[in-house]
Amino acid sequence: MNLSEITSIRDGNQQCKNCGGVGFTLAEQVRGSRSGALSLCFCVGNDCNKCESEGKPPFLVFDRSQNKMMPCLCHNARLHVRNLEVLVENANIPPRYRFQFLSTVDIGNTKNDPDLSFMVAHDWANELVHSWADPAFSPQGFYLWGGTGSGKTLLACVILNELIFRYGIKCKYAKVNKDFLSAIRDTYQSDSETHGQERFIEREFANVDVLVIDDFGVQKESEFNNRKLYDLIDSRYEQEKITLLTSNHPLDEWRERGQGRIYSRLMEMTKEIQLKCPDYRMKFAPEKVG
Repeated sequence: MNLSEITSIRDGNQQCKNCGGVGFTLAEQVRGSRSGALSLCFCVGNDCNKCESEGKPPFLVFDRSQNKMMPCLCHNARLHVRNLEVLVENANIPPRYRFQFLSTVDIGNTKNDPDLSFMVAHDWANELVHSWADPAFSPQGFYLWGGTGSGKTLLACVILNELIFRYGIKCKYAKVNKDFLSAIRDTYQSDSETHGQERFIEREFANVDVLVIDDFGVQKESEFNNRKLYDLIDSRYEQEKITLLTSNHPLDEWRERGQGRIYSRLMEMTKEIQLKCPDYRMKFAPEKVG
């Protein structure tokens, strides 16, 4: 995949039709992997076999005229690839949603479209992504809810991928139970690798630039869960951080939970969007024979 419309990086040959001048490309299908992979474009890497650095870190060659080490031809492209890979890895984006972008999402037939609500959510995501760098733009999070398989997680992760590739934003994806609440509880266990690191984990979630909280509402109702979720949401509210939540339940259901404190914060910091479309994943399921 040519990434020239998604990133402003230009480390390759500007005339290269393969990468559009980016210097690397995205292989969307990789054997043995559920996600794609970034790779150096041949317009940059072709000379590695005759370069003194041999395509090995730190990708430097000795310039005798200047008597110092200088970046080789592939230096910048390789560093950019590594930086993007680290951002994606640290974002904890599920493999099936890595390297998915607004332009690669199937939004259905626009003439007679049963997925109109998905188109509306897609348009909102598009505005968020493309207006991000505008100083006059005040980004808002979303509370995206709908049935199982309606595309909520996909759209949330698409936004993370777009922000990472376009702006180098530090993002994080987390399932509310598995990746957040359980991670906090593990810090209380003496035999856990994260024992005593509760504050560190809380700060990590509270301070990341953009956070996706997936499956919001599946957690059990308890004083502990409500308090930890409120503390997280309130901290991100105070720091004006963007929070994207997906849920199977409408936002109004939170009005009576936790004394309504979570509901009050989410009403201020997110836009509620409902997906009414059928199971998005069924579009790509193999047809049954017989």
